[in-house]
Amino acid sequence: MNIKINLTNRYDYELLIYPFNNGSYPSANDAQQVAPKEGIGELVVKSGQSSIVDIPGMGQLLVQFLGEQRLESIHDRFCENPCDFDKYDQMALLRYKTTELYWRFPTSEEDAQLQLSVNDLGTICLDKVIDGEARKVSLPEFFIPPVFSAGAPEENKDESA
Repeated sequence: MNIKINLTNRYDYELLIYPFNNGSYPSANDAQQVAPKEGIGELVVKSGQSSIVDIPGMGQLLVQFLGEQRLESIHDRFCENPCDFDKYDQMALLRYKTTELYWRFPTSEEDAQLQLSVNDLGTICLDKVIDGEARKVSLPEFFIPPVFSAGAPEENKDESA
């Protein structure tokens, strides 16, 4: 099973992808055009892999197909009737700057599909979720456990007294 992202480019630059390279940092030589300037393209990612879409002057979009992994803090674990989103068994995560799109969809022989576009300002837009559902989530860029917070030594001193 793969995920397929249909990409419409309304930006003044062509969009390039850096495909999964067995975990190695992609080099400029690996870049492939995914959508020409003012054109349409398609990005396909296999389960367990990722691709990086370069939006010139704006940054990179990371597309990760994580398979059956879940972001547990996002699901209604204690609900009597979980919503459809909780029931989908496949996961992809799209990360751009400090915004993430959590996409869940059913396992299928067909590729799960999503439609994105890059507008004339270089902003990524979610146009349509064809398979499954997607939610905007906020994941920490850098997780620092409470023990390392600025007030931790004082708090621990109070507890030991």
